[in-house]
Amino acid sequence: MDAECSQLLPGVCTVLVDNRQLMTDDSIYEKLLDWFRCLLGTVSAEELLKENPCIPGLLQQVLSLEDADHNLLAFSIRLVGVLAAQKGGFLYLNSNNIIQDMFGESIYTSDTWKDASIRRAWIQGLLSMAQHQEALHFLHTKGIMETMLNLQMDSSLFVASAVNELIAHVFLMCVKLAGHSSIVHLSDLPVMALRILSHLDKLLTSGSFQPVTQSLKALTSIFRDCTDSTADVLWPGIAEVATNLLKQKPSHAAPHLEEMLLAVTRFPVLYYLEHNLWTVMNQALKSLSPAQAGSLAFGILKSKSCPQDVCLRAVCVLLQPLDCVLRGSGTGFLDELVSDPAAVENLLSKKTSCVSLLCQCLSHLSELRAKDCLPMKLPHTSILSSVVLILFFCTGQATGSPPAALHLGRSLIGSLRVQRSALDAIRSLAHWPMRPEDLRKTYHVLTAYLENPETDPTVLKKTFQASVRWLQVWHSPGEHWAEGRTFLQGLCPAMMKRLCSPFWEVRDTTLEFITNITATFGGHADVAQVLSEGGIPHLVLDLLKDPESYVRASAVTCMGKITSFVPTSSTDGLRSAEVLKCEDLVPSLMDILGNDTEGFPRRAVVKVFTDWLRKGKVQKFQDPEILLSQILETTCSDLDWEVKVNALDLVDVYISKILDMGPSKTCPYTIGLPTSRSTVSISDALVKCEQVGLLQALLTCLCDCDRPVALKACELLLSVKAKLCNGEAYTSELHGRDWLEQLITSHAAAGDKKTRTEWATEVLKNIDLDNMKCSLSKSSDYLQETPLSLLQDIKATLWGGEMHDADCY
Repeated sequence: MDAECSQLLPGVCTVLVDNRQLMTDDSIYEKLLDWFRCLLGTVSAEELLKENPCIPGLLQQVLSLEDADHNLLAFSIRLVGVLAAQKGGFLYLNSNNIIQDMFGESIYTSDTWKDASIRRAWIQGLLSMAQHQEALHFLHTKGIMETMLNLQMDSSLFVASAVNELIAHVFLMCVKLAGHSSIVHLSDLPVMALRILSHLDKLLTSGSFQPVTQSLKALTSIFRDCTDSTADVLWPGIAEVATNLLKQKPSHAAPHLEEMLLAVTRFPVLYYLEHNLWTVMNQALKSLSPAQAGSLAFGILKSKSCPQDVCLRAVCVLLQPLDCVLRGSGTGFLDELVSDPAAVENLLSKKTSCVSLLCQCLSHLSELRAKDCLPMKLPHTSILSSVVLILFFCTGQATGSPPAALHLGRSLIGSLRVQRSALDAIRSLAHWPMRPEDLRKTYHVLTAYLENPETDPTVLKKTFQASVRWLQVWHSPGEHWAEGRTFLQGLCPAMMKRLCSPFWEVRDTTLEFITNITATFGGHADVAQVLSEGGIPHLVLDLLKDPESYVRASAVTCMGKITSFVPTSSTDGLRSAEVLKCEDLVPSLMDILGNDTEGFPRRAVVKVFTDWLRKGKVQKFQDPEILLSQILETTCSDLDWEVKVNALDLVDVYISKILDMGPSKTCPYTIGLPTSRSTVSISDALVKCEQVGLLQALLTCLCDCDRPVALKACELLLSVKAKLCNGEAYTSELHGRDWLEQLITSHAAAGDKKTRTEWATEVLKNIDLDNMKCSLSKSSDYLQETPLSLLQDIKATLWGGEMHDADCY
């Protein structure tokens, strides 16, 4: 602890226990705890307590208060736990009876114990403290174990959850300190560990929901962190209890039983037949309801050493809901049904359970597709047919034989949640091997959703994403592109309607889809021709004047992509052909950049220009330097800092085009080697900088009030300083930002006859860019994020008698 904090700490401890000045900002206590934890990483707890007697003094004063503030008491309990986590700190505090008074009977029999925050702080303090044998001995001999175990039935969910973590930690710490190698049988466990196991076993066999659930949660925490040898000792007894639980079909406790079983599967030592792990898993897949068994089945498939028969059952459990959907309208595809078919049909007949079960199944489907070495060849066509059928059920367009189809239709119609999940699944299935009829089936349902005027905007977005994926995957095999081209041609009328939708979200989503299509298939003439013949560019151009700023921004981005590859010849009239040229778009984009009142479209414009510059399109314009000069002049005075940062990205690209930065930026082994000269000499580069006003713009941005802008400009200037200054020696005295701001102001007023670039290079030689970058890289609040600032704020606020919260970082 530094000297200043050491001097302030006694005063802070004094004001914290002053009931006349209560601390109303709870976060301050958390920050103090964080600070003490950091201190204990550099100094021992015993040394800290001896050098700062005000800390134990604070704890004793809190204990002596008849009606201590509960936030202060909770902080004190947790602080004792943090300090007592080290053996030296524990012995020092215990010698003053602080530990006994904080965690013993006097606390959990007092009125303050009724406050759940005190009980939770007590648990957290013990969790921090239980790191050594002395702390465990204290828990065992002082009667604290019983209180800890009883808290599993606490009325507060936060307390009950925290104590399960504490119970698991104490159990594992007991085993660890006793030595894992010495524990071969259950009877070899330490006394405290056996007491915990006995208590958890009693809860498991109680037959009541809360005790069973709490016991399963604690056991799950134990299995997640224990070693193979410990699991080997614990599992036989737990397996027997789990088997009995499964026979009772515990619906409420099933999720927690599933979590515990999945935690057990991480131990290879339990995979041998004598442990009956997979027998229990098989029984669980049969006994749990289809909804509860789904997560367990997917977890089983993640196990690398799962027997093939268990894997097969797990796959069947995951796919059975889809099989049931298909059976309602024809024939299923599973030979073995693990879950009771009647139970699955019953769940699908009720709206809430149907939606939940199908969403769970569909979410696992995409992950199942990515798995290798499955025990069976998945029926791709049947699974796809089932998902397509679900999508048609959601819109009321499916046909099937009653009663299953009727129930599904009533449950699924209009369900946005199922539609989104099914479209995500359709998107992931694009990578499966498919027949031409499967492609047509998929394109048919996607087209139906895109043409349906009642499709929700969020569902529409998912449909567009799935469409891009299928077109992308099936564009490469030439023999299947005919279906994709037909699909895209059929989409054009739907896209045109969507672009004219009264809902801005729909227009925006459609523009995003067109942008993705153009970005994905850039250079493919057939895709460009379909879009051009469909009149899409014409409508996108009109949306540059949309009343919604998000749509204008998306239209700008979309037009930037369209002009990159759509052919200039078009059958849609002269105007459509003209707008496909980049240069013809410039007036519209510059108008948006200079006059649009919202930041999103202006940012998009700068990004489009940057993309064109990177691809060499701007260089083909009639006067590219004049255009770039106008862009920089407009953006440097923009009030949106992101517009200016985007403009600096454009500057970065331009600099890389006119200056050869050498290979040292990418390869550390080339530092010091002679670099090849750029095709553009330094003098030519300076002429171009002058035409664009590049250096003047960078120096202006260096003085910008927005830190990201100034930092970006500083980094760019550092990258070009040595080259543009031609290796000339710098002056002995380098100046900072204040000097630069004054110089820019005086230069503008004086009207210096030097060119902008000559003046800028002279300035560049005299500014300390390295120091400025170091300063700009720090966040604006770095000075306040210190323990000293925290202590000063607490002391000033409480001693000043102010009733407002402390202004801390």
